[in-house]
Amino acid sequence: MMFLRYLVAVPLILLSYAGVPFGYLTLSSYLFQRSLPGRRKEFDFAAEFAEKFTDLNGFWPVPVALLLFVVLWWMTAAWTRIALLPSAPVAFIGLLTGTGWEKSVLSVATPLVAWGLAWLAAKVVSWPVTGDVRRSAVEVLVGLRGGGRLRVQSRRLLLDKLPPPRHKEAPVGRVAIRFDRISHVEAGFVNSPAQWRFGNTSELTITPGPVLRIIGGGQQWLLPVDDVKTVMRLVLTRARVRAKADPRPPLESTRWANAKKLWDLGRSQPMQPNQQKVKHGMHHVMLVLSVLTAAMAGYAVFRMFTGSWSFVFGALFFGGVSYGVARGWASIGAALKLAEENPHSPLADDPDPRQSPVTGWSAQPVVLGQTSDL
Repeated sequence: MMFLRYLVAVPLILLSYAGVPFGYLTLSSYLFQRSLPGRRKEFDFAAEFAEKFTDLNGFWPVPVALLLFVVLWWMTAAWTRIALLPSAPVAFIGLLTGTGWEKSVLSVATPLVAWGLAWLAAKVVSWPVTGDVRRSAVEVLVGLRGGGRLRVQSRRLLLDKLPPPRHKEAPVGRVAIRFDRISHVEAGFVNSPAQWRFGNTSELTITPGPVLRIIGGGQQWLLPVDDVKTVMRLVLTRARVRAKADPRPPLESTRWANAKKLWDLGRSQPMQPNQQKVKHGMHHVMLVLSVLTAAMAGYAVFRMFTGSWSFVFGALFFGGVSYGVARGWASIGAALKLAEENPHSPLADDPDPRQSPVTGWSAQPVVLGQTSDL
């Protein structure tokens, strides 16, 4: 059951987001006290940890990270990045100001331990891919041979970590297909190396071996995955259980601006090699800023009822900033998501599954058997 998986994962997340940074601050205090000359009293680790934990100056990144985890509870790829929010700043400051090899090792190890615990939590909820995982909303990450990563999300398939787009003006470095638009899923085999270009002009080298073919939303993907049977079962189950219609906005909408750039790039030839990757997720900084200003607004509301009503101005200001930044984040994210899911015009037909996609391709039947729901 997914409940039991999260029952194991949540303590790991708490250790990663809260235990590690405050453990670092506690150990830093211990190293500092040990370095003082003269007689030293016995160090009380529990009392020091409690004191650090209640210090608002060091505490604020932890609730922000936990709030982001609550918002992105299903996006396992984000958990490790969120783990660095509380740990990386204090470790970086400690590395700059600390003296001695012990403090340096502690500063380097802190974000690594936080990242590792969050990674382990993500593995707990997503692997092995049993029936409860296939039917759930939790994100499952699948590595591709030769580079790239397939993210089987709640409502769509997302390809990221692809090679840089062949065209420097490509607005997105990722592509996606919604489950409700998948028309064909097929397992196959490629017996010779081949190049496959995706809708954002990124090209992936497909090495000989098993390949998963997915057609939908005007796109065709060839994904070199080793465990084709497991990934195919996962995709088919999610497409059957979790597909949800998402009407596209009218083509006249400004939200199509990035997508239309891709449609134009697809007709521009030839394309030159490009080493400049598209930076993903920069707009998520706006989400963090929105959460921070919302926390400030909440604190101002608290002081309104416990202190002075003059804090009403702070509540209104920070609340307004939080709302405005959140709307900007959602607007940019919606435009990028639309481009990822529609690198080709929605008026275009899906590729013909009867045609061979590359030289050396052969379809391989995959028998899912009677254990597809285990």
